[in-house]
Amino acid sequence: MKVLFVCTGNTCRSPMAQAILQRKAKEERLDITADSAAIMMTYGERVNPKAIEALKKLGISGFSHTSQPVTPRLIDESDLIVTMTWQQRAALATVVDDEKLVAFCEVAPFGDIIDPYGGDEEVYDKCAATLEKAVEYLISYLKGRFSLGN
Repeated sequence: MKVLFVCTGNTCRSPMAQAILQRKAKEERLDITADSAAIMMTYGERVNPKAIEALKKLGISGFSHTSQPVTPRLIDESDLIVTMTWQQRAALATVVDDEKLVAFCEVAPFGDIIDPYGGDEEVYDKCAATLEKAVEYLISYLKGRFSLGN
């Protein structure tokens, strides 16, 4: 199964979620791959260095990704598209089937994943910690909805 994470610029939240899910899927031996993309038309930007440092604090090193916009190909290749905010979900709902689309706030018991862009190291660390918890909820959701790991 393939999960596509989507945020605004694809340099902070969605690549962190991608890296976290990849690690957790490997740890749990789940057949899940992940990718990430932007609502905005961004191409080739590297992951924010503060996001990379926040991932390292979670024990994830060696992750690299370059930004890309959401495309019809990425949508078609994905089994589930996960947005960081309800607003992003609403924007994608015009081009993505509803059963293929979910916002983190629908699967985790907290609201939108706040954008750390422009924040200090502490803001990125907090975002990464929130994403780590959100991905745990997402994995439970995936196991139930798609019968993964059963």
